[in-house]
Amino acid sequence: MIVSNHSTSPPVPHFSRWVETLLVLALSVVILIPCVWQDHIQAGDLSSHLYNAWLAGQIDSGVVKGLTVVPQYTNILTDWIFERLIYRNSPAAAERLVSAAAALIFFWGAFYAVEMTTGRRPWLFSPLLAMFTYGLVFHFGFLNFYLSVGLCLWILGLCWNFLPKKVLAAGPLAILAFMAHVLPVAWVASVLAYLYIVRRIPTPWRIAAPLGGVAILAAVRSFLISHYPYRWSSDQALSLSGIGGMIGVEQFRLYDLKYFIVSCTVLIVLVILFLERLDLGDMLTDPIVHIWSLHVVALALMPSAFQLPQYKQMFAYIPQRISLLAGILFIMMVGRARYGRGITRFTAFIATVFFTCLYLDGLAFNRVENEVAGLVAKLPPGQRVVAALFDSGTYINPIAHIADRACIGHCFSYGNYEPASQQFRIRVTGPNRVVASDMQVVQEIEEGQHTVTPTEEPLYSVCPFEQDPNHFYLRSIHAGEQSCAFSREISVRIRGTGLRDLFTGTGTN
Repeated sequence: MIVSNHSTSPPVPHFSRWVETLLVLALSVVILIPCVWQDHIQAGDLSSHLYNAWLAGQIDSGVVKGLTVVPQYTNILTDWIFERLIYRNSPAAAERLVSAAAALIFFWGAFYAVEMTTGRRPWLFSPLLAMFTYGLVFHFGFLNFYLSVGLCLWILGLCWNFLPKKVLAAGPLAILAFMAHVLPVAWVASVLAYLYIVRRIPTPWRIAAPLGGVAILAAVRSFLISHYPYRWSSDQALSLSGIGGMIGVEQFRLYDLKYFIVSCTVLIVLVILFLERLDLGDMLTDPIVHIWSLHVVALALMPSAFQLPQYKQMFAYIPQRISLLAGILFIMMVGRARYGRGITRFTAFIATVFFTCLYLDGLAFNRVENEVAGLVAKLPPGQRVVAALFDSGTYINPIAHIADRACIGHCFSYGNYEPASQQFRIRVTGPNRVVASDMQVVQEIEEGQHTVTPTEEPLYSVCPFEQDPNHFYLRSIHAGEQSCAFSREISVRIRGTGLRDLFTGTGTN
């Protein structure tokens, strides 16, 4: 353990209550901008959740047969809100209101948790916290999980010192977090239980406390891999992505090379802060260091996906979910480091680059979605549409569910995965002409390998023109014919033609 001669933390900005109120308002406005700056929020599964909220209303009203809406008490909160908003407002208003509320809850929950764990208001960390707010998990579109994490960060801050009044105030938040997603609730309960136990261990013996946590994680892993089908790879910890996940910078690697560069730059900043924190000493007995270290162990040990018997699809992207938590915990850990406004200015510059990239890529993704929406709008009402379009060479595919939002109020997205997976509240009860009834068909559609059956025809598949592959048309496919799947460079790449094509509209890139 390195012991520093400095006994106190560096001075931090101190503002009057009036100035702090203005800062809160200003930061809140900044956090809301990515929810309103485009026609639609491009965030993976967000389109699917929005579409299925509309579909649930169609089922409840009796318009759609062969599907039902089952009672569900977790992984449901944002879907309930979407359904109530989408029929009273437009789909665009619904997605903006819910996403904006979730983003504010997450950002200020992380801010409050860092403040309570460090004893310092983390104004200087605001750029990094804003980037985490719109990081990988948000752009996966895992909105229920994301909202639950935000609420659980508030719970962590409220319960950090175990003051009875604050613990009671966390109760209603725990109920809402459970309705959003159960896993973050289990996470925050585990963190608080570890904190409670460690604080009752004499300081010299605290160094051994993480061994108990490692034993519990090993037991959980053993239970999961012995009872359920799973996926696991050593790359979760040994690859560049795995190392980035340990510190949380994987959250900034979204699409192509430019986001990888942003992630590496943030990694350098966080390593500098870690060295500064190391110089302050007491690392081996600091509970927050223990908790972050256990998240690193979890990244290495836990399966990347596993399948519960009641579901038809694996619960996946576990390392990416853990990396979000590890990233916020890393900020908590280095929050006591000696740093000045220079770090904040530099991270503010990085955040500006990050959000500029998001804006430019959002323009490109929305242009493609608007083209698809224009195509399906010409169809007679009630037709079934499939689309398998990939942004080639990117870490995640932001337009995987491009047909879902385009079909709201007009057609049906036949490749909609939620009913067939049985993980969500819409379930298949019998023959229907609205959605694929099993995951095999869904996967075939996603891969462009589905051969249409006589009961399915006709399907309308989004396909590229042979003469102009950067634009699309709807092809009516019948029994014995195969659906389309294709990839294009859509996000703005680091080369001159990317920006030129974006603003001139000469291609999808």
